[in-house]
Amino acid sequence: MGRPGAGLPPAAARRPAPGFTLVGVVVAIAIITILLAAVGPTISTIIERDREAELIFRGKQYARAILAFQKRYGRVPNDITELIKLKPKSIRQLWKDPMCDCDQWELIFAGTPEATPMGQAPPPGSTTPGPGARTPTPGFGSQPGFGGDATPTPPPFSGGSGASRTPTPSSIFGSNGKKVGPIVGVRTKVRRQALRMWRGRAYTDEWRFLAGDADNDTGQGVDPNSLYPNRTPSPSASP
Repeated sequence: MGRPGAGLPPAAARRPAPGFTLVGVVVAIAIITILLAAVGPTISTIIERDREAELIFRGKQYARAILAFQKRYGRVPNDITELIKLKPKSIRQLWKDPMCDCDQWELIFAGTPEATPMGQAPPPGSTTPGPGARTPTPGFGSQPGFGGDATPTPPPFSGGSGASRTPTPSSIFGSNGKKVGPIVGVRTKVRRQALRMWRGRAYTDEWRFLAGDADNDTGQGVDPNSLYPNRTPSPSASP
């Protein structure tokens, strides 16, 4: 009895059995799918962690810029664009909110509960909020929202030489309904449970970046003049 394939052309004798190639492709696709399912969440976590780190970085840039603006012009900005419109600029650029990749920051105004420094303890009986809720903040009191030993906000500029200054309005709502100053900080509008805790808060929209307070997570404030090494240090800076 002859061996299988005898009498067939050489190419036909080496041809695999029908369906073998299809089975191999299906197995390969299954393996790739399993690998993607395992790696996908890791990539998503890395991206989200980077967003949170960028949120802290950009929020602190605004807090430092507001403090620098106050030292230069004797008041805090009434509109966030004043940080870059008034010369010399107080910030290199108007950073976008990395949580939504948009310019829609929630502005924090002096005299509002959100202007309370984050280092202060929450009122008795407050609890960690669930989705759709916000953590209550303590009453504002008499501080302008800078916290610690920061210099209180001077009264609105009323004249004199120097750069043009816009008087601080008596209400946070302008004539067109848009909220205007005095601005003492920013926060994101995007509520998301963070992968990390920042200053005891687990939700991103509770991370408030206030002038004079945002850098207290490192145990020290930042002299805004240190951001401009060619400028004369402030009187309170160490010699």
